[in-house]
Amino acid sequence: MNNKNKDMTWLKLDNAALIYPATLNRKIATMFRFTVTLIDEVDMDVLQIALDNIMKRFPTFNYALKEGFFWFYLDLIKDSPKIGQDYQNPLVRINWKDNKNYMFRVRVHHNRIAVEYFHALTDGTGGLTFILSLVGEYLKLKYNVNYKYNNLVLNPNDEVLDEEIEDSFLRYAKKSGKMDKEKKAYHIKGIEENANIINIVTGKVSISKLKKICAKYNASITEFLTSLILESLEEISKKDINCNKPIKVSVPVNLRKIFISSTMRNFSSYVNVGIKVTKDNYSFEEIILEVKRQIKEMTTKKKMTEKISANVNLAKNLLIRIIPLFIKKRIMSLVENRVGDGYVTTTLSNIGLVKLPKEMEQYITDINFILGKSKGKSGSISAVGYQDTLYITFSRKIKEAELERLFFTKLVKMGLEVEIESNR
Repeated sequence: MNNKNKDMTWLKLDNAALIYPATLNRKIATMFRFTVTLIDEVDMDVLQIALDNIMKRFPTFNYALKEGFFWFYLDLIKDSPKIGQDYQNPLVRINWKDNKNYMFRVRVHHNRIAVEYFHALTDGTGGLTFILSLVGEYLKLKYNVNYKYNNLVLNPNDEVLDEEIEDSFLRYAKKSGKMDKEKKAYHIKGIEENANIINIVTGKVSISKLKKICAKYNASITEFLTSLILESLEEISKKDINCNKPIKVSVPVNLRKIFISSTMRNFSSYVNVGIKVTKDNYSFEEIILEVKRQIKEMTTKKKMTEKISANVNLAKNLLIRIIPLFIKKRIMSLVENRVGDGYVTTTLSNIGLVKLPKEMEQYITDINFILGKSKGKSGSISAVGYQDTLYITFSRKIKEAELERLFFTKLVKMGLEVEIESNR
């Protein structure tokens, strides 16, 4: 690390992470999961060595969540994380004590490696980099694979830079900012599952064939998927005679693509993209035009700076800072329920195409990305591309699978072959 004199025994949470501990309860934690499937059965002993080797390259992953009088903070863990067997019901809240207080866990099932993260630790980019660096080190140890490191597969022996552990929100926040005013969104109703059950449905489609369809609408894959989700949600909302709220999809934005940052902590924001519910249905072309317009307007550097600044300045507000944590937790949880999940119908997080060193690709058959439960929304959607396959995953806490049924049916009608997998 560049700054050798820096006290690393404890850290402040990054600005985006502040909300997640406050919304924890016995049933739900804001979690996400990456999986990498290999061609052979995973050797857990070798994987444990690989995990030990990379931990020094990801110093911010070596911290436990602790409660102070005014804020949560991160305390350095001196023990080592251990690998365990995967289970049928993923993304269950981490038991800190059983997990040596780590905010992530590594699990194995036959030839599949999974890492699950509590969102206060990192975002999708950080989580993807961690698991791919772990898999890269495992392949090097197990098969003596030689490859060139890149921005997603890090060299465990490289020096950690200060920029990788910084809170990038603080670097780019200005003295003033503002949040967009929003209306409450429509929520899908359904029968809620037991707390330890999450329903997962993944559809696999060809990226090259999907791009041809997207090209017809002059849309990116994220714009196209968002539009198809909105069209599907519109059909569901029409069955609810009391529906008078807009339908909105929250689309996370990787701020590293807008600002210069190499942090391994959270550095992402979001835009809420939606349509109003009317008596007449929107055409798909109309929805795509609206989605493209909204995403373009809301993801400019100026708009993102305003949003970052508003959040950072709120956390720095003296009145907020002096409120004891036990009161602050209740306020933040209420705000997240009413403002966070309350403003969106669902989430679509597209991590993008994963580009690995060619020497690694022959050992990896697929990569998946799954979002966990949230308090207000019935479910979320995630996507990740590997080679020519896009993995689109619906995760939900209700029994009804109407949204994914409509969505994948529409894809098939557009001429795409869809291979479906489910944990049920």
